Amino acid sequence: MNKALTIFSALILAAAVQAEQIKDIRIVNQTGESYDISSVAAFTSFQVGEQVPDRETILSSIAVDVNRMRESGRYSYVNARMDVAGDGVVLVYTVVSKHRLRRIAIVGGKKSGRKIKKKSELEIGQFADDSTFEMASAKIKEAYRDYWYPDVKVTWTSKTNDELGTIDVAFRVDEGPKMGIKHIEFHGNDIVEDKKLRKLIQQKEKRWWSFITGSGKYKDEMVDADVYALKTFYMNNGFLDVQVSDPELDDTKPKKSRLIFNITEGQRYRIGKVSITGMENYSEGELRRGIRLRSGNIASVENADAGSEAIRAYYGNRGYVRTVVRPIYDANAETGIVNITYDITEGTIGYIQAVNINGNERTLDKVIRRELVMYPGEKYNRSRVRTSENRLRNLNFFEIVTINPESTGEGDKYDMNVQVKEKPTGQFSAGVGFSSVDSLVGYVELSQGNFNWKTWPPIGAGQKFKVRAQLGTQRNDLEISFVEPWFLDRQLSFGIDLFHREARYFSDSYDQQNDGARLSLGKPLSRFTRGNLAYTLEQFRVMDVADSASQAIKDEEGKRLKSGLEYTWTFDSRDRFFNPTRGNKTTVSPYVAGGALGGETDLYGVRIRSTQHWALIWNMIFNLRGQLESVEAFGDSKANAGSYGEGVPIFDRLFLGGSYTLRGFEYRDVGPTDPTSEDPVGGNSSAFVTAELTYPIWNKIRGAVFYDWGFVNVDSWDFDAQNYHDDWGIGLRFDLPGFPLHLDYAWPITYDERYLDDKGRFNFLIGHTF
Repeated sequence: MNKALTIFSALILAAAVQAEQIKDIRIVNQTGESYDISSVAAFTSFQVGEQVPDRETILSSIAVDVNRMRESGRYSYVNARMDVAGDGVVLVYTVVSKHRLRRIAIVGGKKSGRKIKKKSELEIGQFADDSTFEMASAKIKEAYRDYWYPDVKVTWTSKTNDELGTIDVAFRVDEGPKMGIKHIEFHGNDIVEDKKLRKLIQQKEKRWWSFITGSGKYKDEMVDADVYALKTFYMNNGFLDVQVSDPELDDTKPKKSRLIFNITEGQRYRIGKVSITGMENYSEGELRRGIRLRSGNIASVENADAGSEAIRAYYGNRGYVRTVVRPIYDANAETGIVNITYDITEGTIGYIQAVNINGNERTLDKVIRRELVMYPGEKYNRSRVRTSENRLRNLNFFEIVTINPESTGEGDKYDMNVQVKEKPTGQFSAGVGFSSVDSLVGYVELSQGNFNWKTWPPIGAGQKFKVRAQLGTQRNDLEISFVEPWFLDRQLSFGIDLFHREARYFSDSYDQQNDGARLSLGKPLSRFTRGNLAYTLEQFRVMDVADSASQAIKDEEGKRLKSGLEYTWTFDSRDRFFNPTRGNKTTVSPYVAGGALGGETDLYGVRIRSTQHWALIWNMIFNLRGQLESVEAFGDSKANAGSYGEGVPIFDRLFLGGSYTLRGFEYRDVGPTDPTSEDPVGGNSSAFVTAELTYPIWNKIRGAVFYDWGFVNVDSWDFDAQNYHDDWGIGLRFDLPGFPLHLDYAWPITYDERYLDDKGRFNFLIGHTF
C-alpha cells in the first residue's frame, strides 16, 4: 500500500513538472485577423514544437518579447497572452504594425516646405503611425511660433498602402497673422510700478534685439504662469485680496500687439494678532519660535506658509507623522489688519519599520540607500527625511525624488517609501571653443555620471567616468578619469586620472608635454570641509626650445620625472558651486615631490586660495579672491640647480598674467624676466588679489568692474610686494547653460616698463574661476 502510494505521488510530481510544448504561435491584429509570423519572428523567444520547462518561464519570456517589440519602434500596439490547448500552449501576439513613411507633403504656410519638414523631425523610410504624426504636428506648430506665428493651426491626413507597407502624410498649415508683443500694460496697479511688474512675468516686450533673444513672441502657455507670478508677488506684499485677470490681447495691429493685465490691488494688510490652536503636547511659546510673523509687519502669504512649515517641522523632528497645520486668515478690509491663526492637528508619533525604494530601473538600491539618513527602527524625523531627499537630488541621477511615510497597519509602525524617477546621466558633447589663453580648441567628451564598471551597459553604481580629447592651435589633451564616491562602501572617494597634455601657450620659446597618472582619496570632514590626498606620477618634457631662448629655459630642455603627494583641505560655504552670491571657499594645499617618493624632482611648497562673495543691494555681487604660493627645491634638485630657479624646474615655477589672474597682462608675462632674451622665467613665490563687482544688465547677463593686484618674486618664501603689478578693467558675464562666458578688457596701472607696456588687453574665457 505504502509503495503504491509512493509511486502514485511520484507520477503526480512528474506530471506537475512536465515540460510544456508550444503547440502554435499566432500573430493577430486587434480585430483577430492573422498576420504572417515572419513579421515578428525576430522578436519571439520560442518556436512551434519547442519544449519549455514550465509556464512561468513562458510568461516571463513573452513579457520580454513584448518589450522588445515596443522598443523596436515598428509597432503601434503590442500585447501577448498564453492559451492552454490540450497538452500544450498557444502563444498569441496581438500587434498593430506601423508603416514605412514614403512621402511627406507640406501644404500652405509661407515658410519653405524643406525647412518645415526638417522641423518636423520626420524622415523618409522611418516607421510611423498616428502618434508619430501628432508629435510632428506639435513640432511644426512650435517652429511656426518661433517664427512669430502664435495662432498657427496644423492638421494632417495620411494614406496607407497595406500591400507595400507604406504611408504618405500631408500637413496643412494655416499660419495666421505674424504677431509680436510691442507693449505690455498693467491697469489698476495704483501702488506697484509697471517696471517692477514687468520683471516678474515671463512674457517680454519686442525690442530691437529680439532677433537674438526672441523677446516679444506671444506664448499662450505663459499666461497662467504670469498671472500666478503677479498674484504671488502681491500676496507676499500685503495685498491678500488682489485679483489678476487673464491678460487681454489687443492684436488690431498684429506686429505691434498689446498685452493688458487688469489688476485690482485691494487693501494692503498688516499683521495683527498671531495665535496657535489645537496643540496638546507642546506650548504655544515653543511653537512660536519658528514663526517669522510679527505684529505690524506687512502681511505675506509666503511668510505665513513658512510658519506652517516651521510648526510641521517642529512636530516632525520629534517623531510626529502626518501633522496638519492650517493657517486661518481673519482680514478686516476697513482697518487693513489681518489676524492669523495656525490650527494644528498633531498626528501621532511613528517609528520606521522598513525603507522601500521604487522607480530605480538602472540605479542600484545601495547607491540610493547610502545617501539616506533615516533607518529602520528609528523614530520618524522630518528633517532627516528632507535631508535624504536633498542628498538624492544632489546626485543628479533623478528627475523626481519623494519620500513619504505609509502606515503598516501595525500601530505606530510606518514604512518610508522612496520614489524616484531616473533621468539620463550619460552625455556626449563636441564643439569648438576659444579663449585668450588656449586660442582655438576643438573638443570631444564622453561622460557618465552614474557609471558601473562591473556591468554592461555600464550604468547604475553611482561612479563617475569621463573621456575628453582636445585638439587646438595651442594645446592637445587627452584625459581619462574615474571616481568611486563610496570606496570600500565608505564615504571615501577614490579617483584615477590618466592624462596626456601638449601645451604651446606657456611661452613663445618652448613647448611642454606632460604624461602621467593621478590617484586620489577624498573624505568629507564636516558640513563645510573636505580633505583630499593625491599621488601623482608625471613625466614632463620641455621641447622645441628656440635658439633665442633664455639659458634658464635651455637648461630645462629634455625629460624629467616627478613623483609627488599633495594634500588639500577645503572649506566651502558658498550658496552654490557656480555663480555663487554669498559664502566662502578656501583651500590649503601643502605638497611635496621627490625624496622618499622617488623621481627626478625634489621640491615642496604650499598653495593657499580663498574667494569670498557678498550679496549687495540691487542684485549686485562683490567678490574678493586671492592666492598665495611658494615652492622650494631640496636634495639633488637643489644641489644640481641650474642658472636660475634654485633647482625648481620651470614647470613648477610661478607666473601671473592672463584671464585667471592679472587680466591687464599677457598670460604668464608677470614675474622675473631674463634681461637678455626677455623671456619670462618665473619665480618661487607669488601672490595675487582680485576685487570684482558684478551687476545685472539683462537676463543671464551681468556687467563687471574689477581690480587685479599681484607679484612674483625669485626666491622661495619671499613675499615682499615691492615689485607688484596691478590693473583695472570692465567685463561682461554671460551665464549660458553649459557655456559660461567671461569677456574682459583690462588696462595695466603699475608694471615693469622694461618688458611690459600700458596697452589694454582683451580676455576671453569659457568656464568659471576658482
